Amino acid sequence: MPRAIKQIVFGAGFLVIIGFISFGIYQLWKVEPTCSDQIQNQGEEGVDCGFVCTNTCLDTMSPIDIQSGYLFKMVENDLEKDYDVLFKIRNPNSGFGASEIEYEVNLFDAKNSLFLRKRGFSYILPGQTKYIYEPMIRTEVPARRVELKIISVSWQRLRGLGEEVQFAVRSKDYAANGKPGVFSHASGTIYNNSNLDFDRVDLVVVLFKEDIPVRANKTDLRTFLAGTDRYFEVDWTQSFEAIPDRVDVEANTNVFESFNFINRYGTEEKFQRRY
Repeated sequence: MPRAIKQIVFGAGFLVIIGFISFGIYQLWKVEPTCSDQIQNQGEEGVDCGFVCTNTCLDTMSPIDIQSGYLFKMVENDLEKDYDVLFKIRNPNSGFGASEIEYEVNLFDAKNSLFLRKRGFSYILPGQTKYIYEPMIRTEVPARRVELKIISVSWQRLRGLGEEVQFAVRSKDYAANGKPGVFSHASGTIYNNSNLDFDRVDLVVVLFKEDIPVRANKTDLRTFLAGTDRYFEVDWTQSFEAIPDRVDVEANTNVFESFNFINRYGTEEKFQRRY
C-alpha cells in the first residue's frame, strides 16, 4: 500500500477514535436541563420552558381576546330582573386551543358598582372567534353594564384539526308570532360537513338589527352523524321592540372531550394559565 494512502487511513482512524473519546466525555459531563430551577438557562427559550423542556413557554401564548359584550334586559319589575348576556371572544393562537376557559360574568349598576358575579366555562379552537352566551341571570338590582373576566385557560396543542371539524349553515330563518305563547323564533338546518360523528354540537343563535345584537339564544344537537343535516329551532317568549334584519348561527363542538370521538388530536402538552 502506498505510504500516502496508509497515512490517510491512519489519520481517519485517529480522528474517529478522538471523536468517540470526545463524545464520551461530553455525555459524561453534560448537564441535563433542569426545567424546574426557576432560571432561564441550558438552552431554554424561557424560564424552565421551551424545546429542551418539551413544553411551551406561557409567555409565548397570547391571551383570549374579549372583543365585545352585550346586555339584554328580559324582565324588569319590582320583584325580579332577568338579563341575558352575550360576548364574542377570539383565540389568537393558531397552534393551541383551550379545553376549558373559566370565566366570570360581572354585572354593574347605574353607579358602575359591581353587584353580581357569575362563573361559567367554555372552550375554543385554535384561531377561532366564537360567542359566549349566558341566559337568565336574575338580579335584584337593575344592571347597566356587563363585563367578562377570564379566570383561567387550560391550553392544549392541537394538530391536524383544521379541516376535520366543519359545520355548514344551510338555511336559517326568523319569524315573529310563529307559535302560541312564543313571541318569535329562529330555525334552520346545519350540515355536518366532516367524516366524524359527534355526540353533541352546541348552537348559539344571535339576532341582529343594523349589525348590533338585539337577542340571543342557544340549543344543542345530539348524535350529529357525519354527512347529515339537522334541523334546529329556538324560541323567544319575551317581546322586544327591534325587528331583526339578520340571523347569525354558530355551531361548535368540544373536540377535547372523549365522548365527541376526536380528542385524539390533543397531545400530552397541556397547561393552565390563571389570570
